[in-house]
Amino acid sequence: MSRIGINLLFINPKLAGGSVTYAKKLLSSIALIDTKNEYYIYIHQDCDESDFEFGENFNVKVLPFSYSSVYKRYFWEQFILPFYFKKSKIDIVHSLGYVSPILTPVIKIVSILDINYRGHGLQMNFFKRLLLGLMVNLSARVSKKIVTISFFSKDQIVKYTNVDPNKIIVTYLSGSNDVPFKDKSISQSVLRKYKIFDPYIIAFSSPSPHKNIENLLYAFKILLVKNTNLKLLLVGHQNKSGSLIEVIKNEGLMNSVIFTGYVPDEEVNPLIAGAKVFVFPSRYEGFGIPILDAQMCQVPIASSNAGSLPEVGGKKISYFNPENPNEMADSISDFFEDHKYTEETIIAGMTNRSLFSWEKTAKETIMIYQNILKKQ
Repeated sequence: MSRIGINLLFINPKLAGGSVTYAKKLLSSIALIDTKNEYYIYIHQDCDESDFEFGENFNVKVLPFSYSSVYKRYFWEQFILPFYFKKSKIDIVHSLGYVSPILTPVIKIVSILDINYRGHGLQMNFFKRLLLGLMVNLSARVSKKIVTISFFSKDQIVKYTNVDPNKIIVTYLSGSNDVPFKDKSISQSVLRKYKIFDPYIIAFSSPSPHKNIENLLYAFKILLVKNTNLKLLLVGHQNKSGSLIEVIKNEGLMNSVIFTGYVPDEEVNPLIAGAKVFVFPSRYEGFGIPILDAQMCQVPIASSNAGSLPEVGGKKISYFNPENPNEMADSISDFFEDHKYTEETIIAGMTNRSLFSWEKTAKETIMIYQNILKKQ
């Protein structure tokens, strides 16, 4: 029996995202598989334990600080957390949020999901971007192994940290749920709740420019020429700067674009399942969980060809250049005009989706722990 530390100090309660989904799904799956080793989970006092599914062999240690800034997180992570490891006699620590406690003598593994400070770093404050780059580089160098989530991300890590590629292990993620969504009656009920009665395409809204919603709006206007009653459903929060609203007004799309605002997790898949096409226009992704969600909902997908998305989505998705609204519109309209192609794409998507599961992610991660500990 070994004592494995899991560092979750990176979780910011004000921000959700793929890294938080990764942490929750990975740990809940590990809890189902590994009942022998002892796990010590390190969180701060703003992190809600109820969001996680921990096993009986999981010990939660709450560090007495609030997440008010990334700088405070780094301070506690680098200078205080190592003392907790020593007290609990931790054998190995896995940091799931890009940065490892560098000064601890405990064997270190770090999950670097992507190189986001390069891929969409202009959205970050310059000093914060510089500091994150430094911390990621140092963490990559001092860690025994680096876990990442796609071969695209592996190449990026090698390029920007210059570490040995053999040090990096790819463990694919999975979707939000590994159970197929087939209940169309639930979709109809959710659509009535949001007063959606026309055919629609769906995408996830975001205030982040790298999500590329503005170009999707331009592509959508092109689609409306032939599909006048089509709607664009944007799930999630709209751009805080209001720039998307300006584009919608200027392009005459006020009656055709629907912002849902916040949607509970249990209503997201029903909305996806009711769509004509799921669109993922992102300029940069280390993985692409929403693509797997759409495949599980048996909906055709038009996706950007950027980052890891072709690696995750497989061959039958209709890919486009995210900087070309005309190409994006053509990729979406393919599914309106060719029903056979649409059916083939859905079937291929389900086949591709079967290659991913959180159980597989957890087993591969546990294997990394075991292989390192055997050599000590």
